[in-house]
Amino acid sequence: MSLEIRIIGKGCFFCNELRKIVDDLIAEMKIPEATVDQVHEVDELLEYGVVNPPALVVNGKLKMMGRVLVRSRVRRALEEELPTPGDTAGGQR
Repeated sequence: MSLEIRIIGKGCFFCNELRKIVDDLIAEMKIPEATVDQVHEVDELLEYGVVNPPALVVNGKLKMMGRVLVRSRVRRALEEELPTPGDTAGGQR
């Protein structure tokens, strides 16, 4: 299963740091089919109700927002969207 990851923000320091964390975790967790888009459009902020960027959206679900970029929380957000063994649909456990 692939993960569709969106980092929504204005391109600030925290947005770029979140991108680095996500890229590192994808490599570390060996998630081969992950796409990461960094989105700067205000419409995206409004669509997901983001009031405090950056925001992390995984498979269309808002997972977190704000400047607190805790690597373990980002990892958990990605893991929640990975399929469990024997689960062909993926999603929440």
